[in-house]
Amino acid sequence: MNDYLTRSRNLPKSFLFILPLLVFYEIGIVLYGAETKNTADVIVKKPFEFFGDSATLVFNSLIIIISLYSIFYIERKNRLSCRIFIPMLFESAAYGFSLGYVILFFVHGYLPFDITNSYVQNFIKGIIISFGAGIYEEILFRMLLLSIIYFIIVKALRINPAIGSLCSILICAFIFSIMHHIGPSGDSFSISRFSFRLVAGIILSAIFIFRGLGIAVYTHAIYDILVIQNAYT
Repeated sequence: MNDYLTRSRNLPKSFLFILPLLVFYEIGIVLYGAETKNTADVIVKKPFEFFGDSATLVFNSLIIIISLYSIFYIERKNRLSCRIFIPMLFESAAYGFSLGYVILFFVHGYLPFDITNSYVQNFIKGIIISFGAGIYEEILFRMLLLSIIYFIIVKALRINPAIGSLCSILICAFIFSIMHHIGPSGDSFSISRFSFRLVAGIILSAIFIFRGLGIAVYTHAIYDILVIQNAYT
């Protein structure tokens, strides 16, 4: 069990784990158009606009390089086995269902709102957006932002690591929640929506810290798909 917990948090394994999700998302963007792009996707890819018309080629080439390096790294440490991805998927599904139903139940009980009303009307597009949210929001808010905030608080300001971790999670979750209400495609602000995403952001941050990027990505994507599915039932 300890071996699984350690290996499943491995960053190279996480990159390989989320690769199929990324492929499906990018294919969906091609088939259904740029309106299915997640906002975090646009932000993450913004620096690649420096390459002009070659931006997509450069980004995809980088993904291939990271994937090949991940395979090389894993093979160098121990033999690559995709079997570990099966329990990782089940674990992510368990977290996704918990986040999608348990947290929604408690928040909805005290702060009633319709979390689904901001989602697109097309079910397939909704799934594509869910994939994008899982991948790019976790990369942007958890892997990048959370890590940067933690570094500033703990390394630069020399605050106790435990307190720094808690502060980093809360700040990151606040930014994660408020970003959903900014811009032309953002939700109209309400305490209920903000509170739900704040709680979700805290939980996803904890999952990222303790279980790694891959499981956090799939948890987020599965949760979003459950919300989309709930809107059509």
